[in-house]
Amino acid sequence: MYKKEKKKCSNPECKKVFVAKVYNAIYCSAECRRIITNKNLLANYYEKKNNKNKKRICKTDGCTTILSKYNKEKICENCKRERFVKRLMSWGWTEEHARRGMQ
Repeated sequence: MYKKEKKKCSNPECKKVFVAKVYNAIYCSAECRRIITNKNLLANYYEKKNNKNKKRICKTDGCTTILSKYNKEKICENCKRERFVKRLMSWGWTEEHARRGMQ
């Protein structure tokens, strides 16, 4: 059974202490949740709008690849592949086996 506990609202403007009705509640009310959701949606909208007309460069150190406007991520495909190969090698794969299916 879930033990109801007092939590602090995650809305920085509210910070009201409330008794959570469910274990994963982080906002004191639907109004606080709506405010934060709308704020996040607007931030994402303006970030996408700003990125639409400027050149984005891969965030990997040493890589200067210009990203396509259709690439939603912050790194290029080559860097993504290299990161995946390194992850497989850390799990015990040999480099030859890790690269085999990527050609």
